[in-house]
Amino acid sequence: MPNDHVAGGSYAERVRLGLLTRTFTPELVDLAVEEAGAREERTRSLPSTLMVYFTLAMWLFTGQGYALVLREMVENIPRRAGERWRAANAGSLAVARRRLGQAPLRLLFDKVAGACGTAATPGTFWRGMRLLSMDGTLLDVPDSDANAAAYTRSSNGSRPAPYPQVRLLALAECGTLSLLGAVFDSFAVGERTLARRLLPLLKPGVLLMADRGFPAYGLCTTAAATGAQLLWRVSESFHLPLVEVLPDGTYLSELRGRRKSERLPVRVIEYTITTTTLGQDGCTEDASELFCLITTLLDPAQAPAGELAELYAARWTSETIYKNIKIEQRGGRTATLRSNSPSLIEQELWAMLCVYQALRHLTADTAHRVGLPVTHISFKHALAAVRRTVGTDFPPSETGRQAR
Repeated sequence: MPNDHVAGGSYAERVRLGLLTRTFTPELVDLAVEEAGAREERTRSLPSTLMVYFTLAMWLFTGQGYALVLREMVENIPRRAGERWRAANAGSLAVARRRLGQAPLRLLFDKVAGACGTAATPGTFWRGMRLLSMDGTLLDVPDSDANAAAYTRSSNGSRPAPYPQVRLLALAECGTLSLLGAVFDSFAVGERTLARRLLPLLKPGVLLMADRGFPAYGLCTTAAATGAQLLWRVSESFHLPLVEVLPDGTYLSELRGRRKSERLPVRVIEYTITTTTLGQDGCTEDASELFCLITTLLDPAQAPAGELAELYAARWTSETIYKNIKIEQRGGRTATLRSNSPSLIEQELWAMLCVYQALRHLTADTAHRVGLPVTHISFKHALAAVRRTVGTDFPPSETGRQAR
């Protein structure tokens, strides 16, 4: 293996992320760097545009150190006549990451986030409404002094967790698993607080599903005020006064605020799921726990209870997203993130979300082209395909074609 691989000069300008360059074009990356004010005042061997690609590549090769990630990016790009490069070591890459900051990656995610399903995409729409899901997860970060000061720890009641944690909350399109937005903060910041930061992304014509950790008068009212419809599960202890029993067996209720005038009408749907098992002694049936959903869709004729109960299963979209990120994208490791400072943790998380979203663009495009549901396209296989193309001049340039 030659030891003169570097990031600098014209070589750095040609570094790409293979198939992911379809989403993160040089023009888009350049725009994000410019808008973030991260452009260098003088020419550097590790320019900001290269470092954006590098931080993205860290989420394609999570088990490798800085130097090996960079080698993956440049190893197979054809060199021009006379090109030689000095090696960039891990220390130089760490300094360049700090200089880049988190803003370019955050702007990059904002530019690629969004729904990508169409009316023809299975599981994307129901009765004219786009189906969205909102849910959260926790990620461990290194136990540095800076991280410990910024991010609190969970506790099992007797002792705190070994690592500080970041709470991540995402808003996703159910049919494509694409992200419309994401927010994160310390473990100490609750899901309802984070959810408020995502509500501006809602609008009329969407149906938002969420689990039982979210319902509360204030959050539901603010979400409904966007024009979006809600389908949220509530816990057994959630107070739902009976207002009117409807012909289909559901009933009208209301969420109440502190003042008597604060009322949000909702419809309540209660059901269990029966599982039938065929054995040697015949069939046995087991009933699930009681599911209780509240919805702002009050008319049973326009929103049948059975259909809503089936739809709620799509809320597990968010669980699939976090499985993709934690298992496939991270390689199944239970280790912490890489960074020892909150600013670089933020950079790392925005890069993670960018790569995830780009992979969802790829799977959605593939599914549309072959006429399959997006969920039938393997995220794991898409990730492997992208990794194979990193470090190539993609799309092939004239120089690359001549070299080959």
